[in-house]
Amino acid sequence: MKTTPRPFRPVRILAFALAGVLALAAFIALRHVRAAHAVLHPARQALKPLGAATLAARTDVALRTRDGLTLRGWYVPSRNRAAVVVMHGFAENRTQMLFEAEALSRAGYGVLLFDSRGHGESDGELVTWGDREREDLRAAVDFVAARADVEPSRLGVLGFSMGGTTAMLGALEDARLKAVAAAGAYPSLVADTRYSYGRWGPLSVLPVLWTMRLSGVDVDAVDPMARLCELKGRPLLLINGDVDAYAPAFLQDALFQAACEPKAYWVVPGAHHGEYAAKAPAEYERRLRAFFDAALLGGP
Repeated sequence: MKTTPRPFRPVRILAFALAGVLALAAFIALRHVRAAHAVLHPARQALKPLGAATLAARTDVALRTRDGLTLRGWYVPSRNRAAVVVMHGFAENRTQMLFEAEALSRAGYGVLLFDSRGHGESDGELVTWGDREREDLRAAVDFVAARADVEPSRLGVLGFSMGGTTAMLGALEDARLKAVAAAGAYPSLVADTRYSYGRWGPLSVLPVLWTMRLSGVDVDAVDPMARLCELKGRPLLLINGDVDAYAPAFLQDALFQAACEPKAYWVVPGAHHGEYAAKAPAEYERRLRAFFDAALLGGP
């Protein structure tokens, strides 16, 4: 017995195609929700062991934030009445910044290194990409400003990556910080998310931003580029590698263009994210010292 073939039904084909598109969209969105959870709760990295001569004058310190967290760190006393707070990047800890800390300490600066919330030995389970980390920096500034070896009008901050963005945000809110150096920083959390997760456009970007917002991150507050001119004469130094895939040149250039004078921008040849000391150690140290000397000590 012959069967008659079913007639072609374009509506059915369209329905199957739409179902496939929706399934793909849901898969992409779920994948990026999971990615957002991972960057909000990174695995902690153990502190690297220090040799006896590394920051030999350091003492252990505990900072208390206004939202109730204890942050662990080290302080090296000042010999020139000035001090610099040093902030590490995402998924790292204070030992990431040993080169910078030693360079500044050799120049006579008091240096405070600490683990940001959710990192290293500090309290906290949520990393907010510069939002609540502003409170970490505020606690650090409170600490150094109260030191007997430091003149409170001679305080600066140096941050890398997430720490660099936090440094700019914190300085915009705290006039006690007279100089800001930011290496490999991002101009805003929205811009960084679009760059890092923009392969599928809104399908991949929006789930990340929504997850951050639902987790309590004030995404819109992490936007130093929009307000950099509010530093009002306090100098800014931006540092980046010319082959940095995490902090691409177009974002760094936009950040620099948004800033007002006095400002400086050093691009390190051949440096990936955070490789400034590896590629140009002497020049990196010289530039850090010259920047903070001019801003905090009245040097040339």
